[in-house]
Amino acid sequence: MFRSESARGSPHRYWAVPCVAMLLFALGMLALVWLLLQPGFGAERGMALRDLQWALPAALILGLSVLVLWSLWSLRIHVLRRMQVEKERDRLFDLSLDMLCVLGLDGSFRRCNPAFGRILGHAPDSLPGRPMVDFVHDEDVDTTLDALRRLATGEPVTFENRCRCADGNYKWLEWSINPVPEEGLVYAVARDITGSKAAEQALRAESAFRKAMEDSVLTGLRAIDLSGRIIYVNSAFSRMVGWREDELVGATAPFPYWPKEMRDVCERNLQMTLEGRAPASGFELRIQRRNGELFDARFYLSPLIDASGQQTGWMASITDITEPKRVRAALEATHERFEAVLDGLDAAVFVADARSDEILFANRAFKRINGFDVVGHTVRGVAVPQPERGDYRVDPRGLTPAELPRELFDGELQHPLSGRWYHVREQAMRWVDGRVVRMGIATDSTERKQTAEVARQQEERLQRTSRLITMGEMASMLAHELNQPLSAIANYCAGCVTRMQGGSWKPEDVLAAMQKASFQAERAGKIIRRVREFVKKSEPRRSAVKLVDILDDALGFADIDARRTGIRLVAEIEADLPPVFADRIMIEQVVLNLIRNGLDAMADTLPEQRQLVVRARRCGEGMAGAVEVAVIDRGHGISEEGRQRLFTPFYTTKAEGMGMGLNICRSIIEFHDGRLVVDDNPDGGTIFSFTLPAESVSERVAPSV
Repeated sequence: MFRSESARGSPHRYWAVPCVAMLLFALGMLALVWLLLQPGFGAERGMALRDLQWALPAALILGLSVLVLWSLWSLRIHVLRRMQVEKERDRLFDLSLDMLCVLGLDGSFRRCNPAFGRILGHAPDSLPGRPMVDFVHDEDVDTTLDALRRLATGEPVTFENRCRCADGNYKWLEWSINPVPEEGLVYAVARDITGSKAAEQALRAESAFRKAMEDSVLTGLRAIDLSGRIIYVNSAFSRMVGWREDELVGATAPFPYWPKEMRDVCERNLQMTLEGRAPASGFELRIQRRNGELFDARFYLSPLIDASGQQTGWMASITDITEPKRVRAALEATHERFEAVLDGLDAAVFVADARSDEILFANRAFKRINGFDVVGHTVRGVAVPQPERGDYRVDPRGLTPAELPRELFDGELQHPLSGRWYHVREQAMRWVDGRVVRMGIATDSTERKQTAEVARQQEERLQRTSRLITMGEMASMLAHELNQPLSAIANYCAGCVTRMQGGSWKPEDVLAAMQKASFQAERAGKIIRRVREFVKKSEPRRSAVKLVDILDDALGFADIDARRTGIRLVAEIEADLPPVFADRIMIEQVVLNLIRNGLDAMADTLPEQRQLVVRARRCGEGMAGAVEVAVIDRGHGISEEGRQRLFTPFYTTKAEGMGMGLNICRSIIEFHDGRLVVDDNPDGGTIFSFTLPAESVSERVAPSV
């Protein structure tokens, strides 16, 4: 293909040899002519030859000169043409974008064009004499050696291998090599195919990825041409129906997975697909597996468009919906049961949007109360008992889903039209679409309130009865207590009369005696007045009262029993207690009942331990605006069983008790928005304590009670 460097040289060498030959020939002819013209050489030739001795050599010389000149001119033209061809060949060799080289049969480079430097980075002058295999990747050496062995036999070869670049990287090259055995050379052309190799590998990887993805999806894919013949199915569809791909591709209607009893429906759906009338939402179809099992599938159809933009068929994605249909049916049944349960409730249930106040759901009881067209209206647009915005514990309009669920309201409200009372509970929660809603449950509490009112009246009667019984029990003790001030009054008055009758009295002595008699009279009147106020019939009147005064009266009233039994009453009252919002007589009855229970519990206590403490103090940080009253005894205590039944009506541990005292006390405290609790005394005995709201707190909550 290309001449070696030794075959190339100056153009003079191509015409120097023929010029020398022609010159020698001309000299030979001249010598011959000279011999013929010598004297004595053929005298018999005559004079004719002598005439030609000058003409013939001249003619020969002239002809030979012309011949030589013509040969030289032709040779020059030939040499110039050959030089032009060689220049074009060298230019093609040097400017070729492909790698051109000449190698020996042993595989060593003889000559390389500049493309080697441009593609591999090796200088062409550094390659001659080096074997090709020195630049070949280790994995491609065997392929390269095999190609070189075939070249030695005179067989042209074409192969691919990776060659090392000057920077250490490798590039893919495609070699086309032709041998010239008589010259002992091979002429090779190498083309850089690294980019195409990378593209090929990427295409192969993408094809493998698409195939893997196609085989991994659970959705079946099926393609049909415009005549209805199956032209493609994926492995998921084959697994779905049980037939292999080669058994399905090429099949025409009726397809093997069509159930016989539904063939008409399947044919209509196929015809609708071929006509392009398949709904965008797809259609459901029952399919039969190879083993005869039937299952429900949903088909979604779309046109199959080729690379030129022409429709060649229809593509269908098939999803097994047997389990989703079963789940959906179960959910529908569950929803029906849920609605049946909600509609069967007597309580009215509704769900409303927290921001727009729109009613999203209402059960039958809610609709029966507020109208059967309430869904879609606002809660405040219908006559629904609703708390004011300020009554909510937190504004539901500002809640986020992360703060749910959250209780909003729990209280009793009156229906604005019917006047009936409802116990309303509202809670913020997340709705099915993710937004924040209010769920409200309203239970008719009118009858319960009426029953509670009747029970309260009965309790008041029981309280009055209990007060009368207590008064009867204390009558003898009151007589003893009143006997002392009355006797003192009588003695002081008698002494004054005696002194005045004897005429030996002094005004200051009589005044002192009368003052003492007046003090004893006031004491007796106070005792009688306290008993009268305690037992008289009156309606509960809550107002701001000083707890200190209530405790003082109760302690003074119980002091009679305490001194009779040898028990010391101790008052631990915190200074500057706020007024409480309460009925004075009812709270005094509670304190007195708890004190009397404590006195009874210490009947068997050692004399040095007989101490009953009445403590009053503000509550902790968690109950700001409340006052706690505790009655602490050191008696025998209460068992666990007794504590569980302590507030049960008619349960008592006293032989003569009625079992109503503590139950009435708890009702009174709860009526005052407080709580009565019982705890063990660490020093032995029991602690009964209750809380009462301060006047300021009660005024804030009173309107909603």
